[in-house]
Amino acid sequence: SVSADTAGRAIKAQTLKAEIMMKEGTIKSVKQEFGVAVYASMEKGDQADTARVFGEFKSRIDALNAEIAAKRLEIQELDKPSQ
Repeated sequence: SVSADTAGRAIKAQTLKAEIMMKEGTIKSVKQEFGVAVYASMEKGDQADTARVFGEFKSRIDALNAEIAAKRLEIQELDKPSQ
């Protein structure tokens, strides 16, 4: 039925929104880890290590952002009226 489909889509969208919130929380945690990890390198003035640490953490954050973007696209698709 149409109403069951609509309800199912709404539940799926809510689940995706919750997953996005969790990913955003993970990004915040990763950024905090980065601060701790990069501090020692910066204190020593070790630019090569600072760049390495940044690259490592940036790739983790980029991957999480990609997952969030995919979930947002999925939500947009769910929000479209069913045919």
